[in-house]
Amino acid sequence: MKKSRGFTLVELLVVIAIIGVLVALLLPAVQQAREAARRMQCSNNLKQLGLALHNYHDTHLKFPYGARNRITFAGTSWRFGLLPYLEQQALFDLDKASGHNLNTYAGGNTSSSLDDYNGFTRQLFGKAVPAFVCPSSTEDPMYAYNATFRTVGAVTQGHHYVGIMGAYPDPAARTTTFYETQNGSYATDNGILTIGECKAMRDIVDGTSNTIIVAEQSGNSNPNANARRIANYHTGWGGSSTVGTVSQWRAGDANLHKYGSGLTAVFHSPNPSTAGAEANAVWDYNTPLTSFHPGGVQVVLADGAVKFVTDTIRLTTIHQLCARDDGTVVTDF
Repeated sequence: MKKSRGFTLVELLVVIAIIGVLVALLLPAVQQAREAARRMQCSNNLKQLGLALHNYHDTHLKFPYGARNRITFAGTSWRFGLLPYLEQQALFDLDKASGHNLNTYAGGNTSSSLDDYNGFTRQLFGKAVPAFVCPSSTEDPMYAYNATFRTVGAVTQGHHYVGIMGAYPDPAARTTTFYETQNGSYATDNGILTIGECKAMRDIVDGTSNTIIVAEQSGNSNPNANARRIANYHTGWGGSSTVGTVSQWRAGDANLHKYGSGLTAVFHSPNPSTAGAEANAVWDYNTPLTSFHPGGVQVVLADGAVKFVTDTIRLTTIHQLCARDDGTVVTDF
């Protein structure tokens, strides 16, 4: 009878080494495949938002308010207005059941206390809409204004997609399209989802296929700890901290308007570096477009198409894409 011969220690080590090399070679491919799937899901989310915006426009003959007062109440932002068009009618009706309506809000943001959440915003605690969550993001989709709010369960969805109120500086060098809110941060009204106003298709002079209406803000590259708080101030469903349009704010007190939720006026390149001057930047209304997708961010154009914008895009080009009526038509980006 012949004795069966086993593997020697050297042979086992060689086999283990080969397996290790194969795993090392395959792992990046697996990670890339997973990211490709996540990016596709993110793209599908943005397509849903684009379709919802078009359905909203078909119903109301205009796009929703980008944001309006008050800041801690639901129903004052474009994101809440889209809920019925994202198969979230029941969630939308929670607001209406509390005795409020999407188009009837009065008074300013009188308080940043928990009492401000009484009523319909409280109905949204702990509820998340998948269409507003980028699967590639490591940012927690649930958000609390501060530790006190989190302790008592005042946690609402902090969305990964932001409405575009325009660009600063204005690509056409106009001085009537922006307003300095504070600390070198600028609100604008040269985009589509603006504060205190509703824009329609007819207002997009540069063409719906050349103008960005929503974009990713799902990666927080800003070292400023307040960056995400600013982008989703108080609640991801809220609006702005006071009434009026950009032109009205410009004519009044320089401190009249400070905060808004879910909007940005594009000032910086996508995914800006945290080094150098950027590390000390005060972003506020100009929180950059960010994502965890390698090389850029995804955006929705006003015609509903989803495009990938690279980090290397010229700053002037993305400014032109975010302004609806600067007279420059960008067709290749």
